[in-house]
Formats: sequence, structure tokens, C-alpha cells
Amino acid sequence: MNILELSKMASSALSERKLRTGLTILMVVIGSTLITSLNGLNAGASRFISDQLSTLGGNILIISPSASMGSFGPPRESAKIPLTSQTVRTLERLRWVDEVIPFISGVVTIQIGGEEKTVTVVGMDQGKLRYVAPKAELLKGKLASSSDFIGMVLGYKVAYEGDESKVKPGQTVKVKVNRVELVGGLQRVSVEEKAFQVRGILKELGNMLFDAQVYVSLPAAKAVLDKGNEYDGIYVVTRDSKYNGDVEDEIRRIYGKNIGVTSPKAIAETISNILGTFNAYISSIALVSLLVGAVGIVTTLFTSVMERTREIGLLKALGFSNPSILLMFLVESMLIGGIGGILGIAVGVVGAHLLAKLVPFGVSGITPVFKPVEMAYIWVISFILSIIAGLYPAWRASKLSPLEALRKE
Repeated sequence: MNILELSKMASSALSERKLRTGLTILMVVIGSTLITSLNGLNAGASRFISDQLSTLGGNILIISPSASMGSFGPPRESAKIPLTSQTVRTLERLRWVDEVIPFISGVVTIQIGGEEKTVTVVGMDQGKLRYVAPKAELLKGKLASSSDFIGMVLGYKVAYEGDESKVKPGQTVKVKVNRVELVGGLQRVSVEEKAFQVRGILKELGNMLFDAQVYVSLPAAKAVLDKGNEYDGIYVVTRDSKYNGDVEDEIRRIYGKNIGVTSPKAIAETISNILGTFNAYISSIALVSLLVGAVGIVTTLFTSVMERTREIGLLKALGFSNPSILLMFLVESMLIGGIGGILGIAVGVVGAHLLAKLVPFGVSGITPVFKPVEMAYIWVISFILSIIAGLYPAWRASKLSPLEALRKE
């Protein structure tokens, strides 16, 4: 008997027990669905992070006042190095450093066209914005000069609602900043307002951070945010990304471990490691559900062997060999695993896209990514687990004595 005839017999046997077969396939579907969805969402999250960080220059090091800032993991006790103009001059003298760009940032409320929204304002030399974000371009207007106290450049998401512009270059916008004051020995919060004129609007960069920020000159940011003579951070532009390590070592030699030094590549690797660990944990749980499906196959086929004992005896009496009986039941487990795997992958793809729509993963959202090789790998796992699960019931069926089987009531 060839494999085609065995497949027809296995299919017929499974269709006679539709409910039991359906529930067993459902177990396999659940396991493969979970693995497919999680793999797709994890790959989508990795691509999303990679796309976000790719908008930053690869030869950038981000300096922060403390080693605990800009790093991941539990907070560490460390001294704080104030970032001042002297720090800038020190960094400018390092070998392989082309540009040093200090910046100040803070959260403000901006009023545009009668609507208020909370945004991050960044004060920096806008003429050097191309070093930090090489893909940043002006959509309208111009950049504010380094001595411009009232000029402001808006990120795309600040100026546009969908495709509709809410403000144009030349218009005035109002910025509100909360300040804590001491009045009569008690603290109170007051709101200070300052008017800025929109100088330009940036093109959409695809980076949820850059697109949702506004940019002013460094002196204007110092005045609005009341930061004194200290900077919140410094971008160090190296001659090439291959010198990042040498420059970081030199900075560590000067400031020790009391200063924060990181790069977009290091951030991407750290986040990728975190996502990989989380995905491995969740996938192991999904694999357990697939193993539960395998147990269901064992139960279903073993029950089928018990119910079809007389049929097995009759087949052996008609000349079916032990390997043919074994193969017949294995084909049933293959059909369950194969169909369950295909349905699980299909449902997993649809489920991942549905989940990405329902759950807002950030402003831009995450698009699940599915690789054919990984989907084939999931199907092979489902298929092989089903074969392994069917081995024992199939072996028991092949070892039944024809006489004893035919006597079975």
C-alpha cells in the first residue's frame, strides 16, 4: 500500500471523529499561533527600534552628566559631572573628534492655533543638526541662528495633524513653562509664558522623538528652561564610527566612570538583547502549549487505537503488515500536526497584525515582520512533535495480535 492510499485511509478515519480531531488540531493551532505571533511582533519591534536609531548619526557619542543616565539596568550610585563650556572645550581637544554639540532640553507646553500640546524643546546649534540626524531636512522656512532668541523650528508631528499643517513659518506660537517659586517660605508653581516665532518646519524623519520635538537656539533654551550654565548633554561627533571606542576610552580616562557615554549602536544592541531575552521566555511558554497539543495527539490516537481494535485485526487478517499499520496511524498524526501547523501560522500572522492595530506600540506603531524561513521552522516543529506524539499509539496498534484484536468486543 502506497503513502497516498494510507493518507486517504487516515483522512477517512479522522473525519469519522470530527469533534475529537478538531479539538486536537485546535491544540496544535494554539501553540503554533502563539509562536508565530510572538516571533512576528518581536521582529517588528526590532526593526522599529533599528529604524528609529538609524536616523541618528552612527559616529555619535551621547555624553550625559551621570553614568546612571542614558544607561539601562538598575540605577548605580555615581558622582555627577556638570557639563559646562569647559567640558565642551576639553572634548573638542580629543583625537578623532570632529564636532562637539552641547544641548539643553526640557518639557514645555506649546500653544499652536488655539490648541495646547506638551512637547520637548531642545536648545542647540541648529546649524549642526545634520551631524546628529543626517537625514533631517527642512520642509518649510529656515533654521534659527545660534543667536536667535525668539526663533523656533518645529518637528513635523508638532506642526502637522495628519497631512494638514496647523502653523506656517512667520507665525507666533506661545510656550508655557512651569516654575517652582518660593513665596513666603512656601513653594508654589507658577506658569511663565514666552512667545516664539516659527522659523521653519522639518520634514518627517520617521523618528518619533525628533518629529515630536521643537528646536530653539542654545541661549533661548537656557533662558526659557532656566538651566544656568550647565548642559543636559553633549553630542560628540567622531571622525568615523570606528573611532567611537577610542574616543570613549579617552573620555573615560579623563572623567572615569562618573560620566555617561553611550551611542545609538550601544542602545540598539542593549534593547535587542532585552527583546531577545523576553522573546525567548515567551516563546518557551508558547512551546509548552505546543507540547500540550502533542499530548492531545497521543490521547486522541491512543483512544482511536482502542476503539478500532477489531478494524486493526481485520486489516491484519487481510494482509496488512505491522509497518503498514504503524505508518497508517503515523500518517494520522502527521495530518493533525501538518494541518494544525498551517492553520496556526495563518492565524498567528492575522493575530499579530490585529494585535499591532489594537495595542498602540508607540506613536508610529509596530508592523509585525514574518520571515518565510522562520514560518517554515515553526511548521516543521509542529509537524515533528506530532510525529513523535503519534509514535507510541502507532507502535501499540502495529503490535496488536490479529486473533486477539478480532475477539475484541
